[in-house]
Amino acid sequence: MFAICFAAFACRSTLPILPGPVPERACAVHASLTDSVFLIGDAGAPRLARGGSAELVDPVLLRLQAEVVARAAELGEQHTLVLFLGDNLYPTGLPPEGSRRRAHRERVLDALIASVGPARAYFVAGNHDWGNRSDRGWDTILEQRAFFEAYAPRIRTAPLAGCAGPERVDVGRHLRLIFMDPIGWTHALAFPDEHASMCSRSDSLEIGITLAREFARPDGRHVVLALHHPIVTAGPHGGDFTWKQHLFPLTDFWSWAWLPLPGVGSAYPISRKLGVTTTDLASRPYHLFTRAFWRISRLGAPMLVVAGHEHSLQVHRDIVGLYYAVSGAGSTSKVNRVGRSDTMLLGRADPGFMRLDVFEEGALELTVHTLDEEEPVYRHCLADGPFQDPLFEDAATEFSPGLPR
Repeated sequence: MFAICFAAFACRSTLPILPGPVPERACAVHASLTDSVFLIGDAGAPRLARGGSAELVDPVLLRLQAEVVARAAELGEQHTLVLFLGDNLYPTGLPPEGSRRRAHRERVLDALIASVGPARAYFVAGNHDWGNRSDRGWDTILEQRAFFEAYAPRIRTAPLAGCAGPERVDVGRHLRLIFMDPIGWTHALAFPDEHASMCSRSDSLEIGITLAREFARPDGRHVVLALHHPIVTAGPHGGDFTWKQHLFPLTDFWSWAWLPLPGVGSAYPISRKLGVTTTDLASRPYHLFTRAFWRISRLGAPMLVVAGHEHSLQVHRDIVGLYYAVSGAGSTSKVNRVGRSDTMLLGRADPGFMRLDVFEEGALELTVHTLDEEEPVYRHCLADGPFQDPLFEDAATEFSPGLPR
């Protein structure tokens, strides 16, 4: 999935991930709310109405739609944004015209668009949107790109589907979103000519330098990195496996498959902890990617990384105060377990989504919403005011054309 190109940015050790004393608290703000950004990932397997009806029936999407419509009525459509954090279509993305699976998967995308109401939406690409590692992944992701182009500019992909990014989107006066697709970065390295035909950046080193510069020059805004693959997680992709996976490993694939496989079944969780699956943090390419991220990030920027991939709701904080939100519980049929982590502030194995609220004075507040509760189950103030740029060396200067590629 991820390319060896990340090794070019991974010469230093990773930052230690240790907990910080951060109790749950709301922002003590007195200014008005200016913008809201909803975060939902892995929503590509919603319930659909029978008989081909376009009626929205999925409970998560209905709840999202209600919250988005209310926010848009309060703040305005241009100040309400929804981020779909990848895996917008299971299991292998959008097939070409004429495929027998095309109509059903178009209905899935139509349901996701309907949940946005009158607001704007950006769709990040996930590994399933890329064909789930099939050899037709490039064609698949371009099909999804073309589908969403019919709804532009209100609905679009970010970065442009198939491309690595990074792409910048400013929200109001205090927030900057940076979109990134590591699989697109991989494609840029493996097929530079093909990638260049559809994307503005196809050189892997240029992509890395651009991302570092975006982090280094926030222009007084809070920076949020949005992508599908989490940097920190306490779910299965981060190595969370229990006795159930050792004894009944098939239940990870089919919830009804309670076939005991003692001894033999342990090969599944052990192999994943050893990094056999490239979509897991333990794999070498994924590990190189996380190291690259820490190397090019800086104090205060980004302040938050939002991702999906894990089918749960998680909030983490590391030793330098950087926050990580995993909001991948957008499909009720795919909610997965959450383990424990020293960095964890919240872990919920419940369907739902998150929301990032921006206030006029620059405060940012993150709330977590589940289907079972009317009110947010978690609320945390990420920043009490506007971004304060600490004295720190420009991270972009650490790169040079002499680095291995």
